[in-house]
Amino acid sequence: MKVSSLDENKDWRFGRGRASYIAKAEAVRQNVATRVRSFTNDWFLDTTANIDWLTILGARNTQTTIEREVERVILTTVGVARIDNLESIVTRKDRKITIIAKITTVYDTQFTEEIGVGL
Repeated sequence: MKVSSLDENKDWRFGRGRASYIAKAEAVRQNVATRVRSFTNDWFLDTTANIDWLTILGARNTQTTIEREVERVILTTVGVARIDNLESIVTRKDRKITIIAKITTVYDTQFTEEIGVGL
């Protein structure tokens, strides 16, 4: 698998030829983070994809819902074999969440990704 890499502002990199792309486990890592950060209705080809952050982030008693949604999105990301550990830290007052996921890829590689989402 190859995908266009993102810069520090989460924008696609262009103009560097092959250096603008990443592959295998690094591509899986980036896709996981991008998909978890994406809101429902963000992708016009599938408006039900991703997570309805506007509804669940900041609402009461949604910790289990949030974790299930994050698991669903991660496990349906191409290249993910399994989630080895998943933690979430929710700051309801600021409507922010930090997700720490330890993931094994189909490339027999493990990585831990910290993903921040805020409204």
